[in-house]
Amino acid sequence: MLELVARLMALGADLGSRNAVKRALAFIGETEADELVDQIYVSVKNNALKSDFSNTPVERRALFLPQCLRNPEKCEAKLTKIGYICQKCGSCPIEEIIEYAESLGYKHIFIVPGGSMVLNILKTNNNIKATLGVACFPELSEAIERLSTFGFCTLAVPLLRAGCVNTEVDVDKVKQFLKSGLRDENP
Repeated sequence: MLELVARLMALGADLGSRNAVKRALAFIGETEADELVDQIYVSVKNNALKSDFSNTPVERRALFLPQCLRNPEKCEAKLTKIGYICQKCGSCPIEEIIEYAESLGYKHIFIVPGGSMVLNILKTNNNIKATLGVACFPELSEAIERLSTFGFCTLAVPLLRAGCVNTEVDVDKVKQFLKSGLRDENP
């Protein structure tokens, strides 16, 4: 994928929106590539916004985790108007991610059932200026595009295995993104 991004950039392609990425891919003959569009868009935006995210104080950042990371058989989380509240039962990677984020000083951590809740949470919290989201590529692409129109700097970590239940994420990658711009911490 990196070779493809480099090729598109060498051609002077605009990769600033999902539609622009789609048009650039069509230009080089990649027409049936919706997932590829999302992958490229997320990668380009992560690279473009990493510095802004890193320069945002941790207390102005939010972490959004998808509810699909939960273990549906063992999870004890309670659903509220701001997402699930983790009970730290240890049945999924969410507890480890939350504890790490809290150790770095994150105060705004949400486990959400979908993208519409993310926007509702952000509309009611003026302290948040940057977000880190974990989700599947289509959800990430849509969130980055929507949140950018509201002025949020958004980084994204894609799921390793997508779906609506029993998904997986690279926890170490999430930790790397969480500590962007912060003092060196042990993972």
